[in-house]
Amino acid sequence: KKRQPFFSMGEGTLRVPMAMHAQHRAALCEKLRGKVGDGAVIFLQGGDELPVYDTDTTFGFRQESNFQYLFGVKEPGCLAALRVRDAKALLFVLKLGEEYQKWCGPIKPPAWFHGAYAVDNVAYTEEAAQELRALGATELLVLRGDANRDSGLRLPEPDFEGKADFTVSAAGSQLLWDQINECRTIKTEEELKLLQYVNDVSSRAHLEVMRVACGRGGQREHLAEATFRYQSMLRGCFRVGYDCICPSGRRNAILHYGHAAEPNSEAVDEGAMRLHDMGAEYHGYTADVTCSFPVSGRFDSAQRVVYGAVWAATVAVEERLRPGVNYKDMHRLAQRVMLEKMKEAGLFVGEVDVMMAHGLMSYFMPHGLGHMLGLDVHDVGGYAPGAFKKDDPSIKENLRLGRDLKEGMVITVEPGFYFVEYLVEQLLADPACARFVDRDRLYELWAPVGGVRIEDDVVITADGCRVLTSLPREIEEIEAFM
Repeated sequence: KKRQPFFSMGEGTLRVPMAMHAQHRAALCEKLRGKVGDGAVIFLQGGDELPVYDTDTTFGFRQESNFQYLFGVKEPGCLAALRVRDAKALLFVLKLGEEYQKWCGPIKPPAWFHGAYAVDNVAYTEEAAQELRALGATELLVLRGDANRDSGLRLPEPDFEGKADFTVSAAGSQLLWDQINECRTIKTEEELKLLQYVNDVSSRAHLEVMRVACGRGGQREHLAEATFRYQSMLRGCFRVGYDCICPSGRRNAILHYGHAAEPNSEAVDEGAMRLHDMGAEYHGYTADVTCSFPVSGRFDSAQRVVYGAVWAATVAVEERLRPGVNYKDMHRLAQRVMLEKMKEAGLFVGEVDVMMAHGLMSYFMPHGLGHMLGLDVHDVGGYAPGAFKKDDPSIKENLRLGRDLKEGMVITVEPGFYFVEYLVEQLLADPACARFVDRDRLYELWAPVGGVRIEDDVVITADGCRVLTSLPREIEEIEAFM
């Protein structure tokens, strides 16, 4: 029996069948069929290697996410065509010069790509125009729609020799954009296996990081990143889905710490809280997992209070997740639970309803509760086609997911409570909000905590949700593990 092609990083890693991508192609074409012409052909451009400025080295290559979704191709410089009426798939690869073999190994012929990626035909990129004519293409659909909901950026329109001979449908391209985003929103069975795998790898790596960090003040923060990357690579995940975020102490309040200007480089105080936000990537799919814990292995009273409030919000949300629930309501629920818990702890005074009306939690959780997850860490589909974050001014935070949930969606649940210095200053300078805060209690909690975030990846099921992440979360569990 002919072996079906798959992606794998070797023994002990997940096998991903190329049939998964064929399934994605078929589902997308089914959504478009009857809404575009009989000669409509989707034309895609894969990612290219990017030089490091003016040097002859390149940045690490990552395939463009939509191209990965439909074809699963690891090589750069490719094009692809997909005929809507029958989902016939063509892959176009670079025609490499002989010199390539001296530096990069044997040149793979078109037949190799045909077998490796289970497409109907393979040709060279310079043959794209003639192959499109052979397909009977009367209109091209390209990924030219709304800007990315998070970055505001747009994909460049594909270009190839002979493109001027074809009509690019603006309406069909917008429809393609909307439909591929909606397809990516609901994960297939194979995609769920992938996301479970990267969560398993990420959870195990986080546990190793916690072991290394326990009771070891004076370590540099980047040791956590090094440990996580190493443990992930051992299991075939050679990329992470985003920059590793490994602050400690007051720096826990820097939401996207770990960037070039704040590179996880500071020394860790023995009594500090740590916040680690890291996710392994495999075949383009990423986890997004955060854990917070005390370096000492034991929560002090301030750390226990703040962590307990964030964990209570996590539980409250995950208990209510199911199809039909709007995630905006879950965002508000998390805010309310943390306000109630921190009022019990003496930080806030007054009525919780009034605090909610004044947007008090935007000073302590300036981000949204969560987002879609998949081929991108902030995956597409957080809002339905035609809907945008700005449409609801009642939510001040950057909530990347604001729609009714559906079975098969994979999302993050990541409430947090932070003491961000400039936000605290703004809060205390605003009499309307400052009246809710006990300043003495604020300063008691600030230094020992800095900030706490808990982040699980969950899949929406028919009657609830299933948590993909597997880490100790209860205070007693964390202390017992450490």
